[in-house]
Amino acid sequence: MKQNGAHASIKVKGRNIDLDEALPSKVQEGLMHVAGSHFGSLNHATVGFGRDGHSYSCTINLQVGTLKMMIAEAVAGDCDQAFDQALGKIGRQLHRRRQRMEDRFKDQASVSATA
Repeated sequence: MKQNGAHASIKVKGRNIDLDEALPSKVQEGLMHVAGSHFGSLNHATVGFGRDGHSYSCTINLQVGTLKMMIAEAVAGDCDQAFDQALGKIGRQLHRRRQRMEDRFKDQASVSATA
């Protein structure tokens, strides 16, 4: 897995809550794994946590390669669950984006091969 810089600019922020020490490292490992498994490089990411009544929200803003910024949000009973759900959404977005790119390249290759 390729990394840009030492830890590819991942910012973790908490709004109206204190984040424990384990959560930022979990966020960093999770984002690097998901981005690396689909595109190999992570340009930058911002992860925000907030508390809304009895639930916690997580918002992930992520950019890989030259793709547009991707955003995923989730609400759950604790910060870890909210992050896991938002990370799953980002993973699905990356997977779909990669599939579309591969399909486009296959279509272009078949068109140029028949021409």
